[in-house]
Amino acid sequence: MTKISLPDGSDEMFDDPLAKYYRVPGVHVRLPSNGAFMPPGSVKFTINSEVPVYPMRAADELLLKSPDALMSGFAIEELLKSCVPAIKMPRLVSGADLDVLLLAIRTATYGEMLELEPRCPTCGVVTEIQVNMGTIVATTTPIPAENPVRLSDEIVVFLRPYNMENVTRMGMISFEESRKVQAVEEAESDKRMLQLNQSMQRVVTAGLDALASCVQRIIIKEGEVYDPVAIRRFIDNISKGWTDKMQAKLDELNGLGMNKRYPVTCSGCGQEWQPEIEFNPSTFFASAS
Repeated sequence: MTKISLPDGSDEMFDDPLAKYYRVPGVHVRLPSNGAFMPPGSVKFTINSEVPVYPMRAADELLLKSPDALMSGFAIEELLKSCVPAIKMPRLVSGADLDVLLLAIRTATYGEMLELEPRCPTCGVVTEIQVNMGTIVATTTPIPAENPVRLSDEIVVFLRPYNMENVTRMGMISFEESRKVQAVEEAESDKRMLQLNQSMQRVVTAGLDALASCVQRIIIKEGEVYDPVAIRRFIDNISKGWTDKMQAKLDELNGLGMNKRYPVTCSGCGQEWQPEIEFNPSTFFASAS
């Protein structure tokens, strides 16, 4: 009998001579949010406040090749379930945490070096370069658990960054509405304008839904408000100035976490610039050469 530690943290005895060859965690990483924006108990941290990350299986890589599974978020959700089982609710992972986890999964699977081919913005020459992903992860800074925005002397709103569910939903709606507009592109102008207006309205509503879902609570002189229905109604009925303040703070939060830029010197003209690593799952997890 062989004792094996499973991805869910449990230990089991196997009467299987191959069990000892099952995958084990390749790296351990800290989440920029430290799980602050997820329900209690939804992340099982190690004693060092990290999460173990396992290398991908062949099944994970195959799922990442499905456009529909990627568009719906199902492929990434299943990837996190497989490779980061310490996270019990993957769709609630914040964007900054997701960036770190995707980088860690690729590192655990293929090693620390990432081969990139940025195109020079000056002369267009493609430069082949290797980036150490450990160096990129090391730039990660914590995201505060409390993020207040004062709208007036009487109102303070507390926000969290977008999570995977927010980004996936907005992306799907934007894609669906673009397809609808393209479908009537050759139709008469009145019909196309009607579809364009309807599509724009749906995209705007999706953005406001996402903003409202990122409001954790609102403090007013009467007390604290947590009710999501009341918060959504509040978003619909406040001034544009207040909405802009909240959106600016949300944009700031979504930009925190890991610095995804890396230095490059063009092999053609010598131009120096700092492109950003693109986390396109359909290419980012392609097998290392």
